[in-house]
Amino acid sequence: MSSTNKIQNPKGARQSGRAAGGLESKNQKSEGISLLFMVLITGLILAVSLGISALLIQEMRMMGEIGYSVIAFYTADNGIEEAVYDLYQSPSPAPEHSGYLDSAYYHTWAKCCHFEFEKCSFGNPDNPEEERPICPLGIENIGSNDPDDSDYCDAVNYCLKSLGSYKKVKRAIEIKY
Repeated sequence: MSSTNKIQNPKGARQSGRAAGGLESKNQKSEGISLLFMVLITGLILAVSLGISALLIQEMRMMGEIGYSVIAFYTADNGIEEAVYDLYQSPSPAPEHSGYLDSAYYHTWAKCCHFEFEKCSFGNPDNPEEERPICPLGIENIGSNDPDDSDYCDAVNYCLKSLGSYKKVKRAIEIKY
């Protein structure tokens, strides 16, 4: 028999690397544990790097949409400017305006202040003795005096709302004056 760690079993087959009782040697156990730790550490590093990659991709998309946000806001502002111009230059201004600015879209709504507010410059259309002028946008475009209503308008003259949209981004502006 040689001086190596090879032992013959009764049937004549050789077993290599096993101690006499059929147990693995300490060297093979430590190699298995080291391999297991390497697989676990590699998996952990992979999971962390995939998580960071997902966050970076999402942030890069948001960075692109920030530019879209500026365009949508500018478009909404353009809608406000058009409505204000129409209110003061047209003898019969329109309560709604919409249009395109290149590929961006805006929609603007105008409401007159509610005549029940003291600071409102417009009068009650049902009162012929009212000294204040009637809303030039028509009776149906007088704002509400209920603060919970979306048409609430406690301004001196008008409340304007404009929604600008570009691609999937929307921005709104509301002014009261």
